[in-house]
Amino acid sequence: MKKKFLAVLTLLLSLLLVACGGEKKAAEANPDAYPEKPVNVIIAYKAGGGTDVGARILMAEAQKNFPQTFVIVNKPGADGEIGYTELAKAAPDGYTIGFINLPTFVSLPHERQTKYKIDDVEPIMNHVYDPGVLVVKADSPFNTLADFVEYAKAHPDELTISNNGAGASNHIGAAHFAKEAGIQVTHVPFGGSTDMISALRGGHVNATVAKISEVASLVKSGELRLLASFTDKRLEGFEDVPTLTESGYPVIFGSARAIVAPKGTPKEIIQKLHDVLKAALESPDNIEKSKNASLPLQYMSPEELAQYIKDQEKYIIETVPTLGIK
Repeated sequence: MKKKFLAVLTLLLSLLLVACGGEKKAAEANPDAYPEKPVNVIIAYKAGGGTDVGARILMAEAQKNFPQTFVIVNKPGADGEIGYTELAKAAPDGYTIGFINLPTFVSLPHERQTKYKIDDVEPIMNHVYDPGVLVVKADSPFNTLADFVEYAKAHPDELTISNNGAGASNHIGAAHFAKEAGIQVTHVPFGGSTDMISALRGGHVNATVAKISEVASLVKSGELRLLASFTDKRLEGFEDVPTLTESGYPVIFGSARAIVAPKGTPKEIIQKLHDVLKAALESPDNIEKSKNASLPLQYMSPEELAQYIKDQEKYIIETVPTLGIK
């Protein structure tokens, strides 16, 4: 009887400690005193990729008007799921925020059992909308989009296209293009944009679907060649490159890069972060550096970003299942 009583008492004490721990966690989020320590900024991809480069430019500018340090933390792996999970599961106290890539952040939970849910985060603002492009090496035998499609139709599954992860944004864009063009290609996933572009540069794949910010400098240097953009209008600075739509393949695709916090972060803290990040986004220095890095800035408010995430989920539910992505 005594042992049973002690067991029950131990259980009650454990539950009490958990409850107290929960209260302490909530109490740590003090909007009035925020920020009192450095803020970790999680990037779910390797250093050097488009998301990482843009994040470092923006956070360096935001740092000028923020009393604590923004610390970039790269957490690559599992097509972004590792970083997204750490971000979503962090304490909602304003000391962990991060960048999510859309549609990848939305698509992964619909493709497999992820450790995070789409509604595990609070929108702060959108940073970049980076249009997709189809790219080959400059010495590729494919000089035009028509060359590429014609060869692919004559040689099903022979052409290889690298992407930034199975089911990730570039994979979806490449698969949608392949469907509209009526071609069969082999999609080759990598753990991020840096690796997928390295595979193309090394001649290990025939092409890649990337974001313009990730390949613009290599195109301008003459190492890579753009065959088409996934946009409704031709890209600024690359006006000689046709869009897929004008070529008869109506596919609009790109990656929004947004900043979010864990669900439950106090609204006052969200507002403080939003205001300093929006000011940084609109600063002349950030605009100039982002342009030099071929990063197309596109602000969205927390409310606009929340709606955009819902629209992306609708696309994932209604369109992606028709693309044959495995």
